[in-house]
Amino acid sequence: MADAVSWNIVRAAASGDGQARRRLVEETLDGIWTLAMRLSRQKELADEVVQETYARVFANLETLRPDGRFEGYLARIATNLVLERWRRRRPVGELSDAMPSPDSVEPWRTVADAEDDQRRLAAIWAATEKLEPQPRAAMLLYYAQGESYDEIARILDVSAGTLKTWLHRARIEVRRGAEALLRGQPAIGRVVRGEAS
Repeated sequence: MADAVSWNIVRAAASGDGQARRRLVEETLDGIWTLAMRLSRQKELADEVVQETYARVFANLETLRPDGRFEGYLARIATNLVLERWRRRRPVGELSDAMPSPDSVEPWRTVADAEDDQRRLAAIWAATEKLEPQPRAAMLLYYAQGESYDEIARILDVSAGTLKTWLHRARIEVRRGAEALLRGQPAIGRVVRGEAS
């Protein structure tokens, strides 16, 4: 993760300094867009969430108090915006962009190894998609964004105990869901027990 944005920059932006506002966006845009994309799995929705996140932040800069990381404040807004949209309609994202490209596979690995990795990753994403919105957000914030328990609890506005329970249950659900999907989807060219070759 990049260095945290200084609250001095936030205060300068709140006082109307245009250069400080640009710097806030430049230093946080990649992280917030990545979070929005991982949560929503839809580019258009991620773009909307990022725009609305910054609109809300800039509308309330004067009232912000240096409590934690500024990036955590942005992540909380972006996460809540995605959760609001999930409550209205559950997005269904594409899984293909989550899979490793053939170019990223080490040359000593076999095609079957790469295929198995892709199947496992696709099954994990499919199982994650089936989680309820808040546990799904917790999983993505923890595993994809690398946020701490405390930061995720603050972003999702829950106690640390609730967060740990969500993560524990979500891990079990994802593992079971992915295993069930993998049992039902044999690899290409492999024979499933009971089927003729």
